[in-house]
Amino acid sequence: MGSLTKAAEEGPSAAVDWSDEAVIYVNGVRRVLPDGLAHLTLLQYLRDIGLQGTKLGCGEGGCGACTVMVSCYDQTTKKSQHYAINACLAPLYSLEGMHIITVEGIGDRQRGLHPVQ
Repeated sequence: MGSLTKAAEEGPSAAVDWSDEAVIYVNGVRRVLPDGLAHLTLLQYLRDIGLQGTKLGCGEGGCGACTVMVSCYDQTTKKSQHYAINACLAPLYSLEGMHIITVEGIGDRQRGLHPVQ
């Protein structure tokens, strides 16, 4: 798996370096995914790294307890695209190079809550 090492928002004119590391960004933090996690969903990974706000409800994508926001740069439109996905259904490596925002990423008691919370 290769991933871009520059932020997608830098646009097409930025120099692009490729890496053999699988990388995702969780709440603004770059995380290198080690080999051997193909069996994990995004939800399992988030909870394993200590982000407990994303919950497992039905495990089928119907209840929304595991909803997170995923962002990526669309080369065609030259804009960032944002999607709500069910973390319980998303294979971890399918999100390589993308930015994931969880409920912890939009606010907490120490930094202040976001109005949506």
